[in-house]
Amino acid sequence: MTNRIQLSKEKDEDNTRAVSKISVFDTALKVEQRENVHTGRRKLHIFNPDTDYALASARRYYTPPAHVVKLRKELALLPALWASKEDAILLIDDFTDEMEDSELAKICKEKEITVLDRKTLKSESESTGPFDYCPWGWNLSIRQFLFDIFGNDNGLPTEESISRLRELSHRRTTIDFFMQLPCNLVKGLELPQEIFSVDEAMEHYEKNKELYFKAPWSSSGRGILFSGDLEARHVKPWIRGIIKRQGSVVMEKAYNRALDFATEWQCRDGETHFLGYSVFNTSRRGKYHGNISATQEELEQIILKSSRSDLSQIVSAQKEAIDKIISPAYEGPLGIDLLVTNEGVVDPCVEINLRHTMGMIGLL
Repeated sequence: MTNRIQLSKEKDEDNTRAVSKISVFDTALKVEQRENVHTGRRKLHIFNPDTDYALASARRYYTPPAHVVKLRKELALLPALWASKEDAILLIDDFTDEMEDSELAKICKEKEITVLDRKTLKSESESTGPFDYCPWGWNLSIRQFLFDIFGNDNGLPTEESISRLRELSHRRTTIDFFMQLPCNLVKGLELPQEIFSVDEAMEHYEKNKELYFKAPWSSSGRGILFSGDLEARHVKPWIRGIIKRQGSVVMEKAYNRALDFATEWQCRDGETHFLGYSVFNTSRRGKYHGNISATQEELEQIILKSSRSDLSQIVSAQKEAIDKIISPAYEGPLGIDLLVTNEGVVDPCVEINLRHTMGMIGLL
C-alpha cells in the first residue's frame, strides 16, 4: 500500500505508556466536529518526539536514542487527533502495516487526512500548494529534514530563530521564569540552580541528598536524576556526563509531591493564550507515566483538592512571565509543568516545554 493514503478516525488503544491515560476516543470525539476553514494553507503535522534531544545536539543531522525512535514510529499518526479535516501528516520513518491497521489510521481516513513521507511530500505540495509546517517541536534536525526534501527554506524558521528557541528551551529558563513570579507565589520554595562543576554539584548532594539533577535539554523525565536513594558513586558519573555533553546541570529540591499538573498555552503574534489545564502522573524519579483524561472542570477540581493556592493568580502570573521572557521570541505551543507538595504548596514552574505536550491533545 502506498504511503500517500487517506487514513481515518475512532477510538484508539494506547500504543505506549506515554499516552496510557489519555482517552483517545474522547479526544477524537471532541475534534470530530471541527472543520478546517481554509483561510490559508493546509497544515502539515509531524510527530517528532525527539525534538528536545535534537535541540540538545544542536546538529542538522541527528539520530535519536532507540527508545525515542520506537515512540516516534508507534505514534507517528498521533497528530490525527488534533489535525483539521484535509490536513496532512508527514512520516519521518517508513510506513508500516501496524500504522495501516491502527485506530489512528481510521481517524485519518474519516477526516480525509493525507499521510505523506519524504518521497511523496514534494509532489503533493506541488500539486495542492505549499503547507504550513506544524511539527511537535522545532529544532535544526527537523528543519534540515524538510529543507532536504524541498531544496529550499521557504516556510521554514531560520536557523537563528531555532538557536533562540534552543536557548529558551534550556532549563535555566525555569530559573528566569521563577524570578519573574510574585513573592507570594514562590514563598517557601527554593530557587533552582544551574551548576557548571561536578565538585559543586557533589557538595550540594552531600549536604542534601533529596535533590533532582536535570540535564539542560531532555523530556518526559529522561535526563533527570533523583539522588535521594543513590550513592555518590552513581551520582557523580551521571553529573559528569551531563556537564560534559551539555555544559551544566540544573539542581532542584525534591519536594514530596501530591500532584503533578500543567498549564497549556499558545504563543501567537506576540500574544499569550491560555488553553487549559492538564493533570499527569510521574514516578518519584520524575519519569512521565501518562495524562489523566477528564473535563477541564474535573481537572480543576482535582488540582484544587490538592492545593490551597489561587489557580487564577498562578495563571495570571505565568502569563505575565511568558509575555516578558518567551512570547517576544517564540511562536507556538507551550506547556508549563507545576507540582503540588504534600503540604498543598504549588511550585508554579517546574518545567517549561516549548513544543506540543501530551496534555494539549484534548485542548487543541
